Amino acid sequence: MADKLFGTTGVRKVYGTEFDLEMALHLGKALGTLVGEGTVLLARDARTTGLMVADALSAGIMSTGVSVVRAGIIPTPTLAYLTMKREYEAGLMVTASHNPPEYTGIKFWSKSSMGFTSDEERKLEEIYESKKFTAAPWDRLGKELTIETAVDEHITGILEQCDADLIRSKNFTIIVDPGNGAGCVLAPYLIQKLSKKVVTINGQPDGHFPGRKSEPEEETLGDLMQMVKETGADLGIAHDGDSDRVVFVTENGEVIRGDRTIALLAQDYLMTSKPETIVTTVDSSLALDETVEEGNGKTIRTPVGDIQVAIKVKETGAVMGGEACGVFILPEFHLAPEPFLAACRVLERMARTGKSFGELIKDIPIYPISKAKVKCPNEKKSAVMKELSKTLPKGLKDVVDVITVDGIGVTLKDGWILVRPSGTEPVIRITCEGPTKELVSRTLDEAKAIVEKTIKSA
Repeated sequence: MADKLFGTTGVRKVYGTEFDLEMALHLGKALGTLVGEGTVLLARDARTTGLMVADALSAGIMSTGVSVVRAGIIPTPTLAYLTMKREYEAGLMVTASHNPPEYTGIKFWSKSSMGFTSDEERKLEEIYESKKFTAAPWDRLGKELTIETAVDEHITGILEQCDADLIRSKNFTIIVDPGNGAGCVLAPYLIQKLSKKVVTINGQPDGHFPGRKSEPEEETLGDLMQMVKETGADLGIAHDGDSDRVVFVTENGEVIRGDRTIALLAQDYLMTSKPETIVTTVDSSLALDETVEEGNGKTIRTPVGDIQVAIKVKETGAVMGGEACGVFILPEFHLAPEPFLAACRVLERMARTGKSFGELIKDIPIYPISKAKVKCPNEKKSAVMKELSKTLPKGLKDVVDVITVDGIGVTLKDGWILVRPSGTEPVIRITCEGPTKELVSRTLDEAKAIVEKTIKSA
């Protein structure tokens, strides 16, 4: 195939041009062939293509003799948690996460609650490409069942992990914005159990994402920011399409980057007598490293992608992991992104200290950070990145180090630049952090010009 099947996390492609129902059917057959027996859990987000794709997947899986339990529209973390709790052979989430509505895709989860590793994805892809699928006879086909309690079970598990009574005692006012995604049921109901005053916006599942773009960031959360300020709410909580990300808004209507919230929560996880490890990705702020160092801990960086973080958390026995985009891995519960327990941890910290979220986050340093993306056809990415490994460091001033854990990371005398190909879109992403906005803006422009020139000549 010209294009790789798996991206950063699972399969994610534009429906109708890059992805069709035959692919879903064959991926179902490939998964059934891989697991061989037992039952897999299947759920979806609110996208318009979700039901069709889930039906095709289910048919493919059952044709191999493996049974399917359908959980309907639920968050990805709920699927991952239930796959572990009920010991299903695997979990499949039909979702394109935070991507625009024309995208569809599938995330694969193992019974350890982790996403499929690259080795597992490679095995699955080999079966998919070979088309050597197990074909069960008519009397040994898999069965299809449904489960209605997935969200309730997840909420119960979350409440057991946090000090719900302490949070309730503060009577916080909280505004939840699930972004018309898969968290529309779970997020408001969970917060309702922790606070008497809950307001929901964009709370109806709708695969067109009419309320806002699916990715929760400052540019898309204007309504939530305004509502938090105008109502005097204590906290704003926003999710993406499949609710594996969470972004928090302070009482002053300020959107806080995920890596600063990771740093805040890390302070609690580091309050032990032994040095602990926090895992994050290459694009997180240096503010996280500084906070962890102050707490006598250490930071380990991985390539971008929650599965990369989860693998390293498991491998190192880290107490916590996360990504700047709003992913939180809390291994005391499970190894998938867990935005809902992360929200509870924020509320716990507010309740315990008597401080607002805005006051708490002030203690975490902030450095200006800017991002850009440049269009690049998927088939050119490899050649472009190879060339950029030479042209980027050569074209920038005051280069201290070049890191190639994921993409090309260039440490500068003041700040850093990360250039990496998107695993989900035909773009190359550029991230820059530095001590001043002016310096960041100038460095980003320089890096963008180098990337654009390299793409043209590739």
